[in-house]
Amino acid sequence: MRARSALTRAFSIAGPKGLDAELEARLRAAQIAVIARHTPAMIVVNLISGLMLVAALSLQGPAYAPAAWFAALAAVCAPVAFRVYRRRHKLPPATVGPKVIRSATVNAAVLGAIWGLAATLFFNPDQHGQIILVCIIAGMICGGSLALSTLPRAVIAFATPIVGGSFIGLLLGAKQPIDYFIAPLLTTYSAAIILAGLSQGQQFAARVIAQAHAEALARHDPLTGLPNRVAFESALDTACQRLDKYGERFALLYIDLDDFKVVNDRYGHQAGDQLLKQMAGRLSVCLREVDMLARLGGDEFVMIARGLSSSADAATLADRLAEAFDGAFTLEGGSLECRASVGVALAPTDGATPSALINRADAALYAAKRERNGAFHLFAHGEHREVIDRRALAQDMKGALRRGEFFLQFQPIQELATGRIKSNETLARWRHPERGLVPPVQFITIAERLGLIHELGEWIMFEACREAALWPADVGVAVNVSPEQICDDSIVTIVEAALRAARLSPSRLHLEVTESAVLAANGAASAIERLHKRGVSIVLDDFGTGFSSFDHVRRLPAVGLKIDRAFVAGLPERKNQAIVQAVAHLARSLDLDVTAEGIETPAQLGFVKAAGCTHGQGYLISRPQDADTMRATLDVERAA
Repeated sequence: MRARSALTRAFSIAGPKGLDAELEARLRAAQIAVIARHTPAMIVVNLISGLMLVAALSLQGPAYAPAAWFAALAAVCAPVAFRVYRRRHKLPPATVGPKVIRSATVNAAVLGAIWGLAATLFFNPDQHGQIILVCIIAGMICGGSLALSTLPRAVIAFATPIVGGSFIGLLLGAKQPIDYFIAPLLTTYSAAIILAGLSQGQQFAARVIAQAHAEALARHDPLTGLPNRVAFESALDTACQRLDKYGERFALLYIDLDDFKVVNDRYGHQAGDQLLKQMAGRLSVCLREVDMLARLGGDEFVMIARGLSSSADAATLADRLAEAFDGAFTLEGGSLECRASVGVALAPTDGATPSALINRADAALYAAKRERNGAFHLFAHGEHREVIDRRALAQDMKGALRRGEFFLQFQPIQELATGRIKSNETLARWRHPERGLVPPVQFITIAERLGLIHELGEWIMFEACREAALWPADVGVAVNVSPEQICDDSIVTIVEAALRAARLSPSRLHLEVTESAVLAANGAASAIERLHKRGVSIVLDDFGTGFSSFDHVRRLPAVGLKIDRAFVAGLPERKNQAIVQAVAHLARSLDLDVTAEGIETPAQLGFVKAAGCTHGQGYLISRPQDADTMRATLDVERAA
C-alpha cells in the first residue's frame, strides 16, 4: 500500500510530494544524471543551431546583432561544457541537494530566454525566413523537452520563454491574415510536446521511487519487519569501524529460540511465524535507541548493543532479554511457553572484526544451546567445545569427496505458463558415515572456511553437466556459485572443461550467483562477463536478500533472477506482495525471467503467476530428486 500511495501522489512541476529527504535526494541525483548524459549533445545542437541561424540572417543584412546574440549563447554553453568535461571520469553522485536542481533549472531558463529572444528579434516576414526560424525553434523545443524530461521544472523553464518569444515574433511579423494562424499552431504543438516531456518526467520519478522502495523493503525481514542480514552486516561493519576509529565498544548477541523446530512440527509453520513475530516484538522492547536488532533467518536473531564493555554489562542485558520471555506466547488455538538462548561476544575483548565477532558469538550461542533452558553464555577463549566439534567435521570433510560421500539431487524449475520443467537446480548432499546427512548450510560454511569450496564446486560443476547431458536438450541445469568461486581466476576454465567433458551446450548451463556475492567479490563482474560471452546463462539468486539494486542488475549480463523464498513464504501478506510485485514488474521491464522460490501452497503459486513471475520452484511443484528419479520424471513428462 505504501508503494502504491507513493507512486500515485500528485506530481507538481517541482516533483512528487511527500517523499522523505533521503529519497528526494536520490531522485534528484537520478534526474541530474540523465540530464548530464544528454548535456554534451544539447550543447553541440545549441551551438550548431545558433550558427545556422546567424548564417541565415547574415544573408539578409548585417549580422552584428545575430553575432552578439550567438556570443551570449556561447557564453552560457561554455561553462556548462567545462563542467561536463571536468567531471567526465567521475561517477555520478548517489544523492544531490536542491541547489543542484535550482542551478540546472536556472541554466535551462537562461538558455530558453536566449532562444526566445532570437525568436522575437530576428523574425523575418519573408516566407523562407519564417521556415528557418520555425524549424529551429520547433527543434529546440522538442530536443530540450526530451533532454530535460526527467526534471519537469527545467522543461518549463526552458520551453516557456521560447514559446513566448516565438508567439510574439510571429504575431509582430504577420503581414497577411493567414500569418496569424502560425503562432497559435506553433504554440499548440509546443504545448503538446512540453506536456509529453512532463509526463515522461513523472514516469521516470515513479520508476526511481518504485526501485528505491523495493530496495528498502529488501533490507528488512518480511515476516517481522526487523532489519535483515544485509542491514545487520552493514551495521556491524560500521560498529567495527567506529571501534577502530573512536574506541566505541559494543557487544554482539546471537539469540536463538529453543526448540523452535518442535513448535513448527507440532503447531505448524503459521504458528511458528506468529511466535517469531511476537518474539521480535518482545526483543524490540529491550532495545535502547543506539542498539540494533535484526533477524538473520529462521529463529535466529542478532543484536548489536553499543557501549557494553564488560561481562557484567552483558549479563545485565541478558537478564532483560530473559525477562522478555516471561509469560506465555499467544498462538492460534492456545498459548506456549518459550525460552531463548543467547551467545555474546564483546568487542574488542573477543574480536575487533566482523568475522571474528560473528564466529565467537556463534560459538557462544552453541554453548548456550547445550546448556538449554534459555541459557546466556559469554564467549570464553578457553572453552572451544563447539569449535572442536566443527574442526572434527571439517577434518572429515577433507576426504569426503574422495570417499564418495557426496551426491547430487535436483529440484525442478517449472515454466509457469506451460507447467513444463525448464531446468533443474543442482543441490549437493553429504551423507556422513556416522552423522548421517549433514545440512548443506553447515558443510558449505566449512568448505568456504577451509578453502575446499573450489574443490567441491568443481566436482559439482562436472557432475551436474554430466548428468544434464542425459536429459532432453531443452532442459537446463542450474548450479549455485559461491563468492569464492566466482572471483577465482579458474572459474571460467572449470566451466569450459565441464561443458566439454559432458558435451553440453553452454546455453543449458545456468550459473546462479547471489547479487551480494557479485558486489562483494573482486573480479566477479569480469568472470561473469567472460562466462556470458561463452554462452553461459547468468541468474541472480536469492534476490531481495542482497543489495537489490536494479542499477546493478541492469549492468550485469543476467538472463533472470530468483525471488528469495522468504518473500514467497510470507505470501499473501501485503509487504511480501509488494516486494514480489515490484521485483517482477521491474525485472520484466529489463526483459529478465523471474523465478519464485519456495512455493509450497496453491495460493502462493496463484499469486506469483498473477504477479508476473515466469518460473516457479518449491515443494508444491516438486521436492529435490536424485539423478535416476529426475531422469525418469523428465522421460515421463516428455512422453506425455
